[in-house]
Amino acid sequence: MTSKIEAAESLYPLLREEAEDIERSRRLTPNVFEALHGIDAFRLQLGERYGGLALDPFDYLRVVEALSRGDASSGWCAMVGSESSACVNAFLAPGVVQSMIVDNPEAIVAFTVVGGGTAEKCSDGYLASGRWRFASGCRHATWLSSMCVVYESGKPVLRENGAPLTRIMFARAADAIIHDTWDVSGLRGTASDDFELDQVLIPNEHTFDFTGPALDSSPAWRIPVALRLAMSKAAAVCGIARGAMDALLPMLERKPFAGAVPAKEEPRIHVTLAEAEASLEAGRAFLYRNVERAWKRVQNEHTLSLSDIADTRLAIVWSARQALNSLHLMQEMAGTGAVFDEAFDRSARDLGVARHHMQLQSHIVEDVGRVLVGFEPRNPMF
Repeated sequence: MTSKIEAAESLYPLLREEAEDIERSRRLTPNVFEALHGIDAFRLQLGERYGGLALDPFDYLRVVEALSRGDASSGWCAMVGSESSACVNAFLAPGVVQSMIVDNPEAIVAFTVVGGGTAEKCSDGYLASGRWRFASGCRHATWLSSMCVVYESGKPVLRENGAPLTRIMFARAADAIIHDTWDVSGLRGTASDDFELDQVLIPNEHTFDFTGPALDSSPAWRIPVALRLAMSKAAAVCGIARGAMDALLPMLERKPFAGAVPAKEEPRIHVTLAEAEASLEAGRAFLYRNVERAWKRVQNEHTLSLSDIADTRLAIVWSARQALNSLHLMQEMAGTGAVFDEAFDRSARDLGVARHHMQLQSHIVEDVGRVLVGFEPRNPMF
């Protein structure tokens, strides 16, 4: 899907021109929205039966990476919108998919499972209440999705193993209360605010069990959902780091405050720049190699083993760490003057926030290590 990657890359001038306004307003600008809709950036994985692109995981990550290179918040919002619409595509009935997102080309879905809520069974579906965090894209979403514990007659419904039954709920954004909580240093334009539902009626057909099988028969859905969602975070981080490199290179044309020649003529810069490039590209290569390996396995109708998942999980976290290491080397080269370069400073802050995503944290590496020595991972969504 080279054409879609090229389409994302063609937006670089616009994304970089609008980046300052995006950060200041903490929202994607109308121009960026129009451009992202123009390349179907919010529904990159929508099935072909619905007129979607149905990008495979490998090409999808490359588009997310490209958009994030242009502007981190724009890439992040496109990623969340695409993955959220993909879940609608895969787990809800065709008629519901049609009415929710296909019939409205401007519809955007925002998905989060961070927070807590309850869904009381009733004759018409569920009454959902709760508050959720990190709902990236919620300010421009048509639908908001969250995870709720199912209740019946005031008591939690339990699975056979005794764990509470949970369901993913899709509520109309107009029925939610959005709390302005996302005033942070990086990824400001994602508007990853909290949202709240208070006894909102959600029809049963707008819900699904996250542990259940997908209705979509595409091989992509043989990759566990949690793993799919983790892959893209690493791709976005790699794209943000590459955007920082794009901002750094022109800075090396300047003379340092204490230097007689432009920084790019100094041997120490040559060495550090090569190390930064190697770090970033080594992490990317590890990520894409293992994603491609997992994709080939499911294409051949294999189920991913725990070992396969652990390999991919490790590549996801490690590529993000290498991107961060590359940024640290870039900051060393940029020197004091970096504080005056808006594009570089913004990329650094965006990456500083993105790296904290739960899919990129150390507990993932701990579970990989457990698998390597023959134990089960602690995280049930591993």
